[in-house]
Amino acid sequence: MLDYRYQTFLTLTEEMNYTATAKRLHITQPAVTQHIQYLQQELGVELIRYENRQLSLTAKGKQLQKDLYLLQREITKVQKQLASTVEHTTLIFGASLTIGEYMMPDLIELYLNQYPTHNISMVTDNTQHLIELLEHGKIDFALVEGEFNQSVFEFKKITEEPFIAVCSGDSPLWEKEQSINEVFSTSLLVREEGSGSRLIFETAIKNKGIHLDSFSKVMTIGSIGAIKKLVEKNLGITFVYQKAVEEELKKGILKKIPLSDFNVVHPFYLIYLKRIQVREVETIEKFLRLIEMNK
Repeated sequence: MLDYRYQTFLTLTEEMNYTATAKRLHITQPAVTQHIQYLQQELGVELIRYENRQLSLTAKGKQLQKDLYLLQREITKVQKQLASTVEHTTLIFGASLTIGEYMMPDLIELYLNQYPTHNISMVTDNTQHLIELLEHGKIDFALVEGEFNQSVFEFKKITEEPFIAVCSGDSPLWEKEQSINEVFSTSLLVREEGSGSRLIFETAIKNKGIHLDSFSKVMTIGSIGAIKKLVEKNLGITFVYQKAVEEELKKGILKKIPLSDFNVVHPFYLIYLKRIQVREVETIEKFLRLIEMNK
């Protein structure tokens, strides 16, 4: 277990309020203050700053928070291993929505066939949240299509996927090649902010001097499945990874819009923190080998 004063610090970084921290830990507010003051004196650095009636973490405070999350995760792993009578491997990872829904089922099947005694837990979320989970030591690695800080994470490109525009099979937009400017009068369906696919799309059109507002109407939908259903009903178009609509394209439910000036191919990455144990790297490498086999 972490020293109780470090636990107080971690709780305070999550609550960012002394009263709420004291209540959550079932201690007094002065005790919370004493714990933080003790840590700052012991470490010789400022961890928490109070300005304009608001708490904030200093750079050292943010670094300590990340290190403590990782340490706490390692302690939990050791405790579980000691308590278990059977040695087993648990793989906890994240996948962005497109990858999680359209790539991972086959890969998980391969993995479990090869390592039947291993346990798997997958978190599906947008790239931004998965990066936070990695930094907090909540997951071992993540498969993402969005941007990430390459100085913080080790990474491996696992594939490259076309990013295309699609419409309903009932729409005339797929019948001829055209410029992206010609679809501005159509409603656009996009994922929520923080989504890797939305960032890819916004970056691609920004490079052409185009903004989302160029479209007559923009609807934000947090589900790929819901977006596909709405496009199928001819309520708008969307830009999506081709892998996410392969079945619908085969059936003719959705159609690719041939755009003469929009040709985007984007990589998918497996990422993990640089500061992890060798044993965890070996497990990640096993997963990477299965991805190579499945290409």
